[in-house]
Amino acid sequence: MNKNVKQLAFTGMFAAFIFVLTMFVKFPVASGYVHFGDALIYLSALIIGPWAMLAGAIGEGLADIAGSYVIYAPATVIIKALIAVPFLTVSKKESKLFSVKNCLVTLLSGLITVGGYYIADLIINKAYAVVDLPGNIIQAVGSAVIFIILAAAFDKAKLKSKINL
Repeated sequence: MNKNVKQLAFTGMFAAFIFVLTMFVKFPVASGYVHFGDALIYLSALIIGPWAMLAGAIGEGLADIAGSYVIYAPATVIIKALIAVPFLTVSKKESKLFSVKNCLVTLLSGLITVGGYYIADLIINKAYAVVDLPGNIIQAVGSAVIFIILAAAFDKAKLKSKINL
């Protein structure tokens, strides 16, 4: 199969998974919710590379629109594309998804999430900027934990080597 077609297909698949795990597997906190979508953005960045930025932006942007957070959709598209970037800086050539380096990179992506939504809240409604911080911090920590669990499971299944992009 043509490499570009395969990358596009996996991007669409990850966007769909990210949407579903953001929209339907969530837990309410503070003024928002914690979901599993960010952890899949992290994994997709390590598996499909820069295409993960598009998958994350589409999947979570659509979840905002479908979930009545339309006002946040433009910020989400930018923030979710950016949280893939730290993972793109670690070697895509590594065969393992679960590593100390990858676990530490979740901290950078978490800071992008918390800082990005803080800035978005300052623009959208300043009153929520501080109020939303605890929920965004919980989201970032939850995403790191979920990533660690999924990365270990994907490694056990040798998923990255089976995809072979």
